[in-house]
Amino acid sequence: MEEQRLAEIHQAFSQNHNLPNKILNLALSLITNPFTSYSTLSSLLDTLTICLQNPASDHTNHHRVLSLVSSLSHHHPHFRHQIITIVCAFIYLPSTPSSSLHYALSVLLSTNTKLNFPPGSTETTDPLADESLFLSLCFGQSVAARCILLRNVSKFCVRPSVLLPVLLGFTRDPYPKIREVALDGLVELSNCIMVEDQSLIESCYFRAVELLLDCDDPVRRSAVRTVSEWGRLLVACNQDQSKKECSDAVFIQLCSMVRDMDMKIRVVAFDALGKIRMVSEDILLQTLSKRTLPKIKEDRYYGQFTAKLPKISGAAFAFVHGLEDEFHEVRRSACHSLCMLTAFSTEFARQAVNILMDMLNDDSVVVRLQALETVRYMAISDHLMVEETILRRFLGTLLDRNDSIRSAARNTLQSMKLQNLAMFRLGLNSLMKNLEFYPQDEADLFFILFKLGRTHGKFVGSIIRDVFHELEPSFDGKLGFDNARTVALLVLGISASVSFERQICTVPPQIFSYAVTELGRISRALSDVVNQNSLLAYLSHCSRFTVVSASEFFKGEEPALQLEQSDFLLCQKSNESSEAYLTSPLLDYLPNLHDRVTSCVKIVLRKISDIWRLIELGCMGEVIQTLRNWKEEFSKLTNYSPQTVGILAFTSKYIHVIKLLGKVWSHILPSGNLRYHGMGVLEVLLGKIDERLQDMWYRFMGLSREEELHLLEIMLFSCVLRISYLETCIFDASLKKICTIISRVENLCKEGAIELSNFVIDLQKLLSEIGNSSYGVFENVHLLRKSLKCFSPRQIVLSGEIKLLEAELNVHDNDFQNPLPFVSGLPVGIPFEITLYNLTPEKRLWLTMSVDGNSTQFVFLDLHEFGGCDEIMKFTFVAPFYGTPRVKYFSLKVRIAMECLSEDVRLFNYCEGPKRELIFLCKENEVHLSTPVK
Repeated sequence: MEEQRLAEIHQAFSQNHNLPNKILNLALSLITNPFTSYSTLSSLLDTLTICLQNPASDHTNHHRVLSLVSSLSHHHPHFRHQIITIVCAFIYLPSTPSSSLHYALSVLLSTNTKLNFPPGSTETTDPLADESLFLSLCFGQSVAARCILLRNVSKFCVRPSVLLPVLLGFTRDPYPKIREVALDGLVELSNCIMVEDQSLIESCYFRAVELLLDCDDPVRRSAVRTVSEWGRLLVACNQDQSKKECSDAVFIQLCSMVRDMDMKIRVVAFDALGKIRMVSEDILLQTLSKRTLPKIKEDRYYGQFTAKLPKISGAAFAFVHGLEDEFHEVRRSACHSLCMLTAFSTEFARQAVNILMDMLNDDSVVVRLQALETVRYMAISDHLMVEETILRRFLGTLLDRNDSIRSAARNTLQSMKLQNLAMFRLGLNSLMKNLEFYPQDEADLFFILFKLGRTHGKFVGSIIRDVFHELEPSFDGKLGFDNARTVALLVLGISASVSFERQICTVPPQIFSYAVTELGRISRALSDVVNQNSLLAYLSHCSRFTVVSASEFFKGEEPALQLEQSDFLLCQKSNESSEAYLTSPLLDYLPNLHDRVTSCVKIVLRKISDIWRLIELGCMGEVIQTLRNWKEEFSKLTNYSPQTVGILAFTSKYIHVIKLLGKVWSHILPSGNLRYHGMGVLEVLLGKIDERLQDMWYRFMGLSREEELHLLEIMLFSCVLRISYLETCIFDASLKKICTIISRVENLCKEGAIELSNFVIDLQKLLSEIGNSSYGVFENVHLLRKSLKCFSPRQIVLSGEIKLLEAELNVHDNDFQNPLPFVSGLPVGIPFEITLYNLTPEKRLWLTMSVDGNSTQFVFLDLHEFGGCDEIMKFTFVAPFYGTPRVKYFSLKVRIAMECLSEDVRLFNYCEGPKRELIFLCKENEVHLSTPVK
């Protein structure tokens, strides 16, 4: 039967006429039949090859034959290598019509399984690695072939130095579709290669800016994406002093597209705005204002951006315009973008909340959900200031007819920090109305009440005292707990004893006895955090006490509540270290105050491993509250002996670093993606971590090798996080920094018997694997991400006396009403009263002076001239300032900084000034100067 069908197919193909459907179906049946012999399929492939190579075959035949070849490759993969050779030969044939080329390319791209060869590979069997094939087809006559090539540009192994100019050139193609796919190719290329030539990045960026005015909608849409991605590279390659200016320029450029006539372009523009990592507060506030703000009315950008930027007023009304758009897709995108930008400015977040409250009444469920998600994100990130007027407007969503909206509103409410008892009552009453109107929400509402009570325990006692009469048995001894409201109050009551304010809350123990009668109902609601047996043991334990203070429940023995994910238990123990140990009267009997402080610090540092376990579980609310309690306790100890200043300052900064690391970790899902696409937030948090770690490394003397090793491991963890999620575009430079820190770690371990952590050992192996492989950037980044799972901060034990390098700067009798005199355009001497703590003459100190944050003047402080090596040095120094502006009044921003002599990276290029990175030793001071009045 096979031979008969094959013969019929041979005869039809040999006639070189249009192939009838009967013959095509016959050939397809042989290809799809799994029992067709290898010899039959091989013979059929030979017939198809002859047809393709026959000059008399027309365009229609080519299309049909290539479809059969593609099916053969799909059903019989062992023919793929042969099929690739056949299709490539067909593409190279001079007689191949241009109209058939894109069909052949489609088959080649779908058939070839070796698409991504590393640069410099010697592989020659892959046709997609042939640059000449790519270039010849790109510049051929077939527009369709050119389009499919540019659309799949990442699959061809073409050198970036060749590919970038080709794509950039095709952005000027007369066909709109070609311009569109060329821009898309630039976007794709920006994510998989490293470009170090700033002029090339600028060429791609500004070409995309030009195409923002293209007459074709899809071209403008692709141009917006290109401006976003290449703008990110442009910001990354600029120096620190111009990063902010460049990022602002990209932001304003994207703002100009939120009023485009095409709805899809507006959506893409708002999505791109949400990816910006750095924006000035003035420009952000301008996006919420319908008129140009006076503060930035005359602002202009200098240098290359001046002629190519729209005015800053172009950002005016951007978000308000998007949130009032007629299409819900645009409104949703604007809400999401607003969410990501609230991290950059407290004032912007405050104003954004008022607009978001209006969005809670939107007609679209999707928009309302996104608005609630934005408010919840702001609450989790500590960017939400909840006022009573805002809370009243928000609580209406708890009675929404949509189940998803009510659920999202409850989750948002439990993430808020309610400032006073009145606001807590408002939230509780609204939840009770939710329960009354929608009884089906009972289980979820009980769970939210439990979490709300844990985070607001100081209010729960007052609420329970006011409603206790509702919970007591009736005169006949019956318990009326069938009412859902009553059970909800019981859930609220039992949550207080595991809250962070349990030492000031008073919950009658009868509440726990009453809760036992509704054990099944409550345990079902709390099944995600505690099982029924553990809950019963916990309620029984707490109900045995006769005192009314919930804090008494935990003095005698450990509570019986065993939570499923151990997060409540861990945070209870962590919180106990600050509440029970740090304030324990036993510490008052220690020999001296230094011993008291040291004991408190040791207690806290022992609990860091538990805190990190909570962070890995995603319990950032508990972590932040616990760390905040510890810092408050430390603030009470700062007035003790001078010997404790260093150890307290170091521990406080260390706690802050752990808190920031936890916030970074909470933005990263297990899959490696970023929650809310929070790239901008991640950039800000990692920047703060790097700044504080650098400060801890250089401003503290007396650290042991173990303590230095601990800081270096956290630096490594921060670097791996940054390179994994932010700095793929400058992978080599970031990897070099990691290797430098690794070498420091290895040197420390050689000096003493110190064992490397699993995280460092795993990172060393990965670096060795990366160095010996030919993987691309993204494969190497994926390898580095694996090491993050091994990180856990080891217990740090502070040994010896830690000294803080610090400075104080003051100008006697100088303020706004008593300015120093100066003559415009001439130098002026400024008398500073300087106090230095623990600084030796070997340290290179600089006095930095700037006007309105512009150019900075550096004055070197040679400590040898002031004599002595005391721990405290006081002297008066008259510093000359040469850049007096031609105004009647101005103010100087002044600080004392220390040069990091051990750093190899040179960040400054001044002839007479610091050559390396600076660490500031004091807060910024303001000096006021005025011209004399005649």
